[in-house]
Amino acid sequence: MTAIKHALQRDIFTPNDERLLGIVNVCKAGKKKKNCFLCATVTTERPVQVKVVKVKKSDKGDFYKRQQTWELRDLTIVDAKDASKENPEFDLHFEKVYKWLASSTAEKNSFISCIWKLNQRYLRKKLEFVNVSSQLLEESVPSGESQSVAGGDEDALEEYQELSTREEQDIESMMEMCEYAVSNAEAFAEKLFKELQVLDGANIQSIMASEKQVNILMQLLDEALAEVDTIEGKLSSYEEMLQSVKDQMDQISQSNRLIQISNTNNGKLLDDIQFLVNYMDLSKGHIRALQEGDLTSPRGIEACISASEALLQCMNVALHPGHEQLAAVNQQQKLFSDLRDTFARRLTNHLNNVFVHQGHDQSSTLSQNSAELTLPKHSPLHRDLLRYAKLMEWLKNTQREKYEGLSRVSTTSF
Repeated sequence: MTAIKHALQRDIFTPNDERLLGIVNVCKAGKKKKNCFLCATVTTERPVQVKVVKVKKSDKGDFYKRQQTWELRDLTIVDAKDASKENPEFDLHFEKVYKWLASSTAEKNSFISCIWKLNQRYLRKKLEFVNVSSQLLEESVPSGESQSVAGGDEDALEEYQELSTREEQDIESMMEMCEYAVSNAEAFAEKLFKELQVLDGANIQSIMASEKQVNILMQLLDEALAEVDTIEGKLSSYEEMLQSVKDQMDQISQSNRLIQISNTNNGKLLDDIQFLVNYMDLSKGHIRALQEGDLTSPRGIEACISASEALLQCMNVALHPGHEQLAAVNQQQKLFSDLRDTFARRLTNHLNNVFVHQGHDQSSTLSQNSAELTLPKHSPLHRDLLRYAKLMEWLKNTQREKYEGLSRVSTTSF
């Protein structure tokens, strides 16, 4: 078992920075399967992790491989089945119950004792041991005994250490030089003691001879420390200058950011102003046409139509949020409303007169044609009113009441 333990430590656990502390040769209880090994290990790095590893011999070669691993902190119950009789069976309760049959009761007890010691040293959790004799488990461990248990584990860790190639060569050469070592161990030990004294004397002489070099080295170290202090002072001054430059750059960056924000705001303000100027500006010619345009001549009517359409576009422009709060916008909207009301009143009065005048002309025409019993044609009247069609549509969209009033006047006149 010792050879197997050393082989497992070397091939499986040392590459993974683990140490093998306990091992037992087992197979699953109630099943005829090949044997495997349960190994209790700890990691060499901190925090220490305690594990139970199942190792199985490979079917295709003479080497072992790790098959399954459990954390010891996940172990809840260790059941030895029988504390009074020799029984190689035992159970380990992890996330499920694993039933094992050890190759011998001694190996089983040794493995259970190792698990108890590992729990006492590294975990100290409430691990329940069932059907285990009180002699195998030390129920109360004083501080001194606890240290001895830990020391025993560490001794077990270093039970096996391989010699390096250089050490093997040195031992072989020494044995060749001292052929009597095997038969006369005392003479061999005396020779080694004398050679050790010679080496100690040589080391002391070498140290005394190198005292001057040590003093020179210490002087150089002092000079180097002084130079380091000088360099640190320069670095501190450079750091202060760099900090000053950094503060100035931060201020410049802040100023640039504020300038950029100001430019962005100015650009947005300019866009809003251009929008209002382009879509809410009515030319003086259109204003004059709406206020005093001639509604009798074709040219005057065209000017009024163009001015009314431009006014309607200005009044229907979609303003951005907040534009209504501008005094200039409110003033311009009031101007548009006044122009609309003024032009609508002028247009209504003019068309009312036209309808009344056409009604009078129609009456005189009917009296002249009464002898013939025929109605006069309305084409000349329609032709005269057709040039006001767009103005009537504008009036319908802007002043519905005036439009309906004109419709009644037109019907009454005809």
